[in-house]
Amino acid sequence: MTEVRHEDVAAYALGLLDEGERTEFEHHLRGCDSCADEVGAFAAMGELIKGVHPDDLLPNPPDPQVESLLVRRAATERRRRRIHRTFMSAAACLVVAAGVFLAVSSMTSAPNPDSVHGPARDLLLTGRTYALSDSATGVSGVVGLEDKGWGTHVALELKGVKGPLQCRLLAVGDDGRSEVVASWGVPAKGYGVAGSPDPLVLHGGTSLPQSDLNHFTIETFDGRTLGTVAV
Repeated sequence: MTEVRHEDVAAYALGLLDEGERTEFEHHLRGCDSCADEVGAFAAMGELIKGVHPDDLLPNPPDPQVESLLVRRAATERRRRRIHRTFMSAAACLVVAAGVFLAVSSMTSAPNPDSVHGPARDLLLTGRTYALSDSATGVSGVVGLEDKGWGTHVALELKGVKGPLQCRLLAVGDDGRSEVVASWGVPAKGYGVAGSPDPLVLHGGTSLPQSDLNHFTIETFDGRTLGTVAV
């Protein structure tokens, strides 16, 4: 569908629109009183200019640019509309291309976007943090905490772990109650190790308030403890 603009009034009045543009603009006119009034004024002005002969205007001859100015204005408006359409089409193509690039990147890159930015990384930067290190397993990392009305928001950065493994982070309260904060799979190449230096970064939550937390434990699904951090 042709884009209708109020500025098309002059082009329409002087007959510079093509058939499709003229049809769309006539449809627009039925619901736009201001454009209808301007069309009448432009049409009358155009006819007046076309009907005047230089010899009829004494003592001063007419400005030879009057009519051309009106025509140029209409032509300029048509050109601006076409440039606008071209620009919007190009912008749409760029958006689609960017979407395809991001989709391909998400399928071909390691699925760990929070290692760069995101809720987990933000919490590790702004929340209360506790260091994690286990010499026996070689696992190290940081746990970040933030009080919430529903409990505690928890973030984890984990390094020094190789897979394939299935792991979980447990929050343990002072009363011995434990809850699973998050669970994840570790690929064979691992996280934060030689050949795969990026850490695992994720976040989750527990209903235990921060004041009632005692420690966090990282363990495999088969019950092997990879590390513990007291809070």
